[in-house]
Amino acid sequence: MSIPAKNTLLYLSLITASGLSYAEEAVPITLQDLIVSAINTNLELSAHRLDPAIQQNRLDGAKASFDPTWVGGYSYSSSERPQNYKPSATATGRYAPLYNEDIVRVQTGLSGRLPFGTQYELLTGVDHTSSTTINTPGNGFSTASAMFRPEFVSTSTLTVTQPLLRDFGFAANLAEVRLQRSNLRSSQHELTSTALKIIRDTASAYYEMVFAQENIRVKEEAVAVAEALVRDNQRRVDEGRMSPIDVTQAQSRLSESKEELLLANNFLSQRRNTLIELTRDNFKFDDPAFTVDPSFIVREAPEIARDASLAALFEHNPTYLGSIEATKGEDIRIAYAKNQNWPRVDLKASFGYNGLNNSYSRAYDDYGNRDQPSFSLGVVVNVPIGNRAGRARVAEALNRKRQALLNLKRTEVVLLSAFDTAQRDITNAAERSRLVKDTVKLAAAGLDAQQRILGSGKTTSYEVAQAQRDLSQARSRELATLVDLNKSIAQFQFVLGTLPEHLRVNLDTAEDKPTR
Repeated sequence: MSIPAKNTLLYLSLITASGLSYAEEAVPITLQDLIVSAINTNLELSAHRLDPAIQQNRLDGAKASFDPTWVGGYSYSSSERPQNYKPSATATGRYAPLYNEDIVRVQTGLSGRLPFGTQYELLTGVDHTSSTTINTPGNGFSTASAMFRPEFVSTSTLTVTQPLLRDFGFAANLAEVRLQRSNLRSSQHELTSTALKIIRDTASAYYEMVFAQENIRVKEEAVAVAEALVRDNQRRVDEGRMSPIDVTQAQSRLSESKEELLLANNFLSQRRNTLIELTRDNFKFDDPAFTVDPSFIVREAPEIARDASLAALFEHNPTYLGSIEATKGEDIRIAYAKNQNWPRVDLKASFGYNGLNNSYSRAYDDYGNRDQPSFSLGVVVNVPIGNRAGRARVAEALNRKRQALLNLKRTEVVLLSAFDTAQRDITNAAERSRLVKDTVKLAAAGLDAQQRILGSGKTTSYEVAQAQRDLSQARSRELATLVDLNKSIAQFQFVLGTLPEHLRVNLDTAEDKPTR
């Protein structure tokens, strides 16, 4: 099975089931079932799963800055002011001490910004004006009178502003979009890292629960052996072949064995609760106990090719990939800061028509009576004196890039250290496992020898009890070293970023389900 590509472990899918229902489990639960349940119901992971969605919302918001905006407006204004009477000015030929004017303005249009930096505004509207001059007809003395009563003045204008230095080009205007896209990729890597951590913790809890289950059997056998020793010693005392102190010593060992069994059962309960925390989104006190299938236990240390493993680390580890993405994001900030360091030089142009008549539609029809459109063209220059703010932004962006590179280097060091530690832990656990197997064999042989010579009086019950204790502890250590080996392998695969492949769990994109 192949591990998903770099960013396929980004949107972890939710299967329809809400996770394992331990109350309904009639057979031991497999490691793969535990991992699938953790992926779909773990509350920490569910919370982190929202991070890419939130970042996608921010990316959509950045893209929306290039969406056109509709502009619409209606206003009414009324004014009254005294005037200095002049028939030629009012064109009424009559005395009008006050000048009244009412204007109804209706306007609509579109405005927006293009990815290249161009800003545009297309507006059209009509002013409906009633005034003393317009509404009063001439009386024969006036030299002129209003042609339209009331008057409708229409205006349609396209205004374009094109930055030539600051805010010019795709790099400057798409900086926010590119930065949010980079942040999205970073959040996806962080989600992947969280998912791998949950998988690792689930696997570790599974390995420890396997140990707990097997250790209970070891302790139960130790109790049975201790009980047999008490019975045998009591029989020998009754036969006069032993003193009562031998029974007391055997009973002491029996009590110790029962205490070890209680501790083993408590440890199993703790590991069971840890798995519930990792693989469920609720906790029920009355759920029956469950067990895990111990078949997915590695008993031999794998061979590790260092060069190939390091290549896998730098290709798959989400923490490292996220650090690389962070440095790319700082490059975007540097490019934007350098652009903003330029002075503002904007080319501005406008083009439009106007009309005059006695209705809305006729005011627009009057456009055809114009010999040429109204237009303007010019350049506006804005140069900040000293430009300390611009230089400071560039310096900040460069320092952020240096910081990102240092964090990337630190991530490399941490990962390489973790790689080396995990590799050494695997070797150490494998060697300990080999040694403890010999210890178990020797402890078993020692107990057998002590039991055979106990009846002849060549040893004491204390020595037999000690041999029982040594065998029980050796068998527990054998289980513990096996668990340590598996946890070390899981940690090593976690550092590489290939843990799902190792555990035979395929984490696909949002369109698919986690499979095993």
